[in-house]
Amino acid sequence: MSIETLVSEVARATGLGQNAQKFVGVVARYIFSQPGGLAGFRNKFEAAGLGRVFNSWLSGRESPMQSIEPNQLRSVLGNQSVEEIAQKSGIGAKMIPGLLATAVPAIVKAVTAGGVMPTSLPAAFASLAGGSKVGKPSFRLWRWLLPFIALLALAWCGWQSRNVAKPPPAAAPAANVATVATDPTLSFQNTGGKVTVNGTLPTVAQKTNLEGALEGVFGKQNVNANLEVNPATRDAPWLERLKVLIPDMKADGLKFAFNGDKLNLDTSALAPEKREQISRVFQSGLGNVEIEGLFDQGTQALSALAPGANAADLTAALNKTTVNFDTGLATLTRSSEGILDLAATAIKRSKPEVKVEISGHTDSQGNAATNQQLSEQRAEAVRSALVKRGVPQAKLVARGFGSNQPMGDNSTEEGRKANRRIQYAAM
Repeated sequence: MSIETLVSEVARATGLGQNAQKFVGVVARYIFSQPGGLAGFRNKFEAAGLGRVFNSWLSGRESPMQSIEPNQLRSVLGNQSVEEIAQKSGIGAKMIPGLLATAVPAIVKAVTAGGVMPTSLPAAFASLAGGSKVGKPSFRLWRWLLPFIALLALAWCGWQSRNVAKPPPAAAPAANVATVATDPTLSFQNTGGKVTVNGTLPTVAQKTNLEGALEGVFGKQNVNANLEVNPATRDAPWLERLKVLIPDMKADGLKFAFNGDKLNLDTSALAPEKREQISRVFQSGLGNVEIEGLFDQGTQALSALAPGANAADLTAALNKTTVNFDTGLATLTRSSEGILDLAATAIKRSKPEVKVEISGHTDSQGNAATNQQLSEQRAEAVRSALVKRGVPQAKLVARGFGSNQPMGDNSTEEGRKANRRIQYAAM
């Protein structure tokens, strides 16, 4: 990659425009100010446990570039170094970590294009930050210039006294303009095995990594990626988990869209059994995301309940639903919120005398007393979530049964999964 291409890429990815040239120069000078040059810079990442991330940026690597979060980069470089880079490049301190997370991987890739790790600043970078020093004028020159400058100053003062118009205030540098943080976005559509993705992510590394993961599953010729990079974009905490799910996205007609930490899942073009399968995959794999559009027997049964449902019909529908918890905890995942919304609506619309017992169950792994406590806490978490959604407390009771009422074989993973559940019964 030529230095012009690098600066152009950083300018586009960061929105710095003409300021990108100086910014790249300042960052490059910082990198090669480390003992040993680029190798010394890499040592900082290895000391922080991020050596693999750094190595993925080296030119010639077949694996996709891994992303680095702005706060991770700040911890690697240190607050003082980050502030110095901000000061030298004329960029606001709040913006600089995000800009660095975008630019540093690109710079590392560019300077290792020859397959080596330079120990000193490549010549092409030397002039980017205005590094050349202007020599001091000789004393003789100053003796000649001083009277001339004095005359100019007197003339300027006289002109000012005759002209009341004031020059307009100097415009602030573009890089120092306050930037409003925006949510990450990502949309996906599979049409006959050809996928189209659009959206905005915080770093070039995240963009490159996601594109590489998609191309690895669907083939490069079948991926149309229109991803933008904006350092002012907030982190996308779901991105790494989403990449794990890519092999499950091969269903023709699958669509979804992220906006911040919310996901709209569209499986309407799929067969019912495929819709349910993909919904379960997304609900369990993206527990940190609020999901709209999940499809399973439970959501359909709850939606089909007429107002004034009796206890038997209500609990039958509730028992077709699935809610998830963080592993080993009684914390409901955000992906279960849509299910809980439907459940609360159905319970509130049921007959006034209907009461529901919420029971928590675990598998047999671990300590029995711990499992009993966890089952009680999970049942109570569901009850509290429903009450929060407007269900009268008098209609709900929470109980835990530990591993005492298994539905599956605890010697198999499938059986243990069936035993970890929330059940509902009429009272």
